Amino acid sequence: MLSTWESMDLPGPEKVIEMESDVVVVGSGAGGAPLAYELATEGYEVTLLEEGGYFPTESFRFDCRESVMKLYRDGGLTFAVGIPTSLCPVGRSIGGTTTINQGTALRMPPAVFEDWRNTHGVSGLTYEELSLYYQAVEEFIYVDKPDAEVAGLNAAKFLQGARALGYSCGFLPRNAKDCEGFGVCCFGCPTGAKQSTNVSYIPEAVKNGARVFADCKVKKVLTDDGRAVGVAGRFVKHDTGEKGPEVIARAGVVVLSCGTIGTPLLLHGSGKLADSSGQVGRNYRIHPVTQVVPIFPERIVPHKGVSQSAWVDDFLGEGISLETTVLPPDMLSMTIPHASREHAGIMSKYPNSGLFGVMLKDTSSGRVLPRPGGGFTLLYQIRRDDLRRMTQGNAIAAEIAFAAGAERVYTMIAGHTELRGAKDLERLKSSRVGPGRYFAMSGWHPMGTCRMGGDPRSSVVRHTGETWDVDNLFICDASVFPTSLGVNPQLTIMALSMRCAGFIDERLGGRRSSDLPDGLRQPAACTAA
Repeated sequence: MLSTWESMDLPGPEKVIEMESDVVVVGSGAGGAPLAYELATEGYEVTLLEEGGYFPTESFRFDCRESVMKLYRDGGLTFAVGIPTSLCPVGRSIGGTTTINQGTALRMPPAVFEDWRNTHGVSGLTYEELSLYYQAVEEFIYVDKPDAEVAGLNAAKFLQGARALGYSCGFLPRNAKDCEGFGVCCFGCPTGAKQSTNVSYIPEAVKNGARVFADCKVKKVLTDDGRAVGVAGRFVKHDTGEKGPEVIARAGVVVLSCGTIGTPLLLHGSGKLADSSGQVGRNYRIHPVTQVVPIFPERIVPHKGVSQSAWVDDFLGEGISLETTVLPPDMLSMTIPHASREHAGIMSKYPNSGLFGVMLKDTSSGRVLPRPGGGFTLLYQIRRDDLRRMTQGNAIAAEIAFAAGAERVYTMIAGHTELRGAKDLERLKSSRVGPGRYFAMSGWHPMGTCRMGGDPRSSVVRHTGETWDVDNLFICDASVFPTSLGVNPQLTIMALSMRCAGFIDERLGGRRSSDLPDGLRQPAACTAA
């Protein structure tokens, strides 16, 4: 059952709806959805609560404003405070950020995994074991590399330049089935080709008996004698804020999959739950991202083709990933570092432009802070070494563009906004660029605010995903990552989600409400009080 505000006959805001199940999951993205599916297929009664709305595939449009308002948290305007201020796009709908991401599906580099083990004490897991989960997820969400003709000319130019320079490069694996290359992954896939959780894990979880509720804002984790026993919240219409009844969802196991921002906020709102280490909300990590815009003599039409289809992996050891990306004209226009006639002149060349992204594995760290009365503040100040590598990445991306025949390259760096050739490129390479000289930087893939580890004094969860402080409370999203990955994280979140489901199965001991005699069973349906 998948229930939305429109499909439910909800009582008024003065009422309370109570529900019980074996497991309650908060969040429907890369962490919550696979776990809900796994446990539902094992016969457990699973309730999944999602703050955002539900949008079927046919409702996705090629419209920037409409899409970001309904699919993104804060209408796409979630920012981290720092120099530079960084835009942090995260999803808020059934499917979470998987609905609006580019579909890239990469495994965690083994070197990052070893750092987790050696530096952060994440034991009890081997890369070989994780690889089995990766394989299962890849098969379920149809991970494959795109065909060249669907990838688009932006990717072809990028690979042409990278190969001319001798870099290791190729097409990116992604979770898409029969992709037609419309280039609007960030607006929700209009054909259902991208196997985000709203079209993959969630429907299958529902088929296996999971109850999924959209428009349900969870405010508090309920505990009893050091053990999680449920959550409390309220139905709130995602677009208008209209309030419905309160919700109390009791369960034998509680799973928080609210994402790197939402999960620590929920723990703080529950009386600083699971925070004996003082680490909840700290260690906020991202993949800082900038891009260069090359202008070619021929037409590229960059929004035609797969949104993110090619990359250079030669610099992963230095924490630098170079990936093609696609932004429709209206979104690209917001990132161009010029105004008035200069801005209009650049945008007039849009059909001949490309877009090459630079993404870092950061060493910087920030915080998620709850604000009194509601809301939150993100703090993130990028370190100078990360800035140095970001500038290096921009120079490499521009070099690739020139090797592919670009006439000029625009960057987001003051003093280097327009590169016309080798002389400008060398000047960029030799520059020490401070944080205030970046016009635009975004922080993709938030991670780390409830990190896992081997020591309860410095981490929030065990390697199983269960919190050190509260029994039967599991966290299953990117907030458990001890560090950033350096590659797009959705595949790793899903793999760890599958693994976490196994530990929950063990915790419940195979005891399912459906196995109990009728007189002892918990009610599977909602009841209003």
